[in-house]
Amino acid sequence: MRCLLLLIILNLSSSFSLINNPNNLNNFNKNVLFCQKNNNNDKLRHLDFELEKIKIKMNQIKNEKRKLLVNTNLNNTIDDEDDEYNDDDDEDEDDEDFANEFSGEPEDHYKNINSDIFFPSNNFKNNNLQNNNNFNRKKYMESFYQKYDTNNEKKNLKSENFEVIKDSSYNFKNVGGYDTIKEELLQSADILINFEKYSKFNVRVPKGLILEGPPGNGKTLIAKCFSGEINVGFIPVSGAQFQEKYVGVGASRVRELFKLAQDNTPCVVFIDEIDAIGRKRSTDDNSQPERDSTLNELLVNLDGFKKSNGIFVMGATNRVDLLDQALIRPGRIDKKIYVGNPDRETRKAILSIHLKGKPINFDVNIDNLIELTNGFSSAEIENFLNEAMLYALRKNRSYINMNDFEIIANRILVGFQSFENKLSKDILLQVAVHEMGHALVGLFTNYKKLIKVTINLWSPKSLGFTLFEPDEYKKNLITKEELIYELMVLLGGRVAEEIIYENKYSSGASHDLEQTRKIAENMIVNLGMGLKVVMPYNSEKYKELIDKEIEELIGTAYQRTKWMLLNSKLLLLECAELLAVEREITPDVILNKIKNKYSYLNI
Repeated sequence: MRCLLLLIILNLSSSFSLINNPNNLNNFNKNVLFCQKNNNNDKLRHLDFELEKIKIKMNQIKNEKRKLLVNTNLNNTIDDEDDEYNDDDDEDEDDEDFANEFSGEPEDHYKNINSDIFFPSNNFKNNNLQNNNNFNRKKYMESFYQKYDTNNEKKNLKSENFEVIKDSSYNFKNVGGYDTIKEELLQSADILINFEKYSKFNVRVPKGLILEGPPGNGKTLIAKCFSGEINVGFIPVSGAQFQEKYVGVGASRVRELFKLAQDNTPCVVFIDEIDAIGRKRSTDDNSQPERDSTLNELLVNLDGFKKSNGIFVMGATNRVDLLDQALIRPGRIDKKIYVGNPDRETRKAILSIHLKGKPINFDVNIDNLIELTNGFSSAEIENFLNEAMLYALRKNRSYINMNDFEIIANRILVGFQSFENKLSKDILLQVAVHEMGHALVGLFTNYKKLIKVTINLWSPKSLGFTLFEPDEYKKNLITKEELIYELMVLLGGRVAEEIIYENKYSSGASHDLEQTRKIAENMIVNLGMGLKVVMPYNSEKYKELIDKEIEELIGTAYQRTKWMLLNSKLLLLECAELLAVEREITPDVILNKIKNKYSYLNI
């Protein structure tokens, strides 16, 4: 009773204080109005929230329709058909704005929502109510988006053995050159994504392609950048992953791979070293049933009764000749693209990519690097620049000069060992005579462009080498005269030793002589450059005739080489002595000596 009386007295005293003090009364009224206003705002925000849920549900229906259209290769736009679902044009515009607002990554959606929209809260003690609940709002919006937004619908991105790579940071800017290959790939992607544009021309969607060619030219990188360029899922696998000792494992993994790809369409499946799974099936007793069943499952998934719409298969191999014909036929693998060693423009693009971040000296000319890397694969060019930078850093320099590039190029061409070969002056001069024989014959015959003549004592195999620039325009077609010039260049080292040292020639020409024999035999037997166009070689009579023609061909090349070097014996010896001292000679030095001192030698 006393406590109740005390409480009444306190309430009366507080009321009298409010009446006596106008400021207190005003504050009280403001607090009451603030609470009423917040309650009304909470109701409005709750209604806004429910409205957003309805709009997202509408967006969900549209996305489901879009997904069905993509899977049937009919990429019709949803916006053109919205009139049958909506009677009000203003509602259509609101839906489009909302769909655009809720596109992108999940963490961006709570930022895109109007900051005036705020979710109900019972905490009114802090005047800075919105800032006090920023963290809860963010967390709630992320769960809200994941629940209702189908643009980020949860997909199975990983199976037991394979995984889908999303949002690749690679694109075609990471690939130097190969512009024609990029155009082929981009058109295939355009047909896959925008099929409606091509459907009126009765065009079939390409299902796959194979990148073939020598190793180290970026076949895997091209496939990775292709998936990043078109922004679709990418599943990288190796052909060896399907080879197991247990029966049925390979076929089950193929089914698992295409099931994962089908769940994430559109998707690019890249099979590296596809010859491990797609090798030709054998009909003899040496056939492997497990490998054949794995290949059969791959063939069915590529073009069988199963639908594989939205899946683009890429393969890479160095031996396309080993692949089964059923795999590489049109309808399964529609394109076969050869990725060879880079040409001049491609080498320039590759050099520009990998020279970024590597300081170079003023004496380095990009055109010289392009010539120096002629014949290199793309991987060798990258390794060439990387090793040059490391070599410069070992020499306590923060930049690369031209000498660094030449040293590394020599190592790539002829190898490197940890110690320098010790040679006497006589042996060193004989090595120089041998190399100058190759160089002079190459200059006199205009065989190929001479780059340099080098003595490299750090090489484990070859003490010297003569470098010619490969002719990019004569890769697949060569004449008989050019092949004879090649024989003469190969014989030039041995003939030069015979002229200077007579019978004291060395064993350094063993590889040259082997190559000479192979080229001559190919000319007579396979290229029809002998007395007979077609030379059978089944009987002993024709074998003797082949040997006789090979001997005559090599003999002719030998005599022409010997005559050429005998006329330039003084030039040969002078240049050899200079090479033994300088260890490297460029063609400009030789041409200057001919012009100033040996003008009777016509080149």
